[in-house]
Amino acid sequence: MGWVPVVTAIATAVLAVMALGFVAYAVPLLRQASRTIAVLERFLVSIERDSRPLLENARSMVSEANRMALKLRSEIDGVVETSQDIRTRVTNAVDATEDRLLDLEALLDVLQEEMEDTVLDVAAALRTTRRGSAVLGAMKRVFLGPGKKRKRKR
Repeated sequence: MGWVPVVTAIATAVLAVMALGFVAYAVPLLRQASRTIAVLERFLVSIERDSRPLLENARSMVSEANRMALKLRSEIDGVVETSQDIRTRVTNAVDATEDRLLDLEALLDVLQEEMEDTVLDVAAALRTTRRGSAVLGAMKRVFLGPGKKRKRKR
């Protein structure tokens, strides 16, 4: 027999011992991994059990928030619509007031002109009356004499 079969036999034996060592080392690791997986499964089951009510509450809160957001949006739309209506009314009122003020200004201009004309007419009438009175006084003095005054009746 040659050295090749001996080396092959030794190498095979070393590989077998190494495989046995690996298996001997891996079995406890696999057992530990199996226990860890079992613990993780129990943990995940408890998380699922405990988180289910939280998820349901979160869903109901999101649903309630969506409902409130829709209601708030509706209210905001109503406020915007009311604001636009009020702004339109105020604009119309301002326009109407401006028109009325322009009409009032025109009326006051006409009244002022009429008052000026009337005052001038009254002044002219008073001037005429004074002149007429002065003429009558002069005629009275001529006809009645300078010292005689007419007696007034009471």
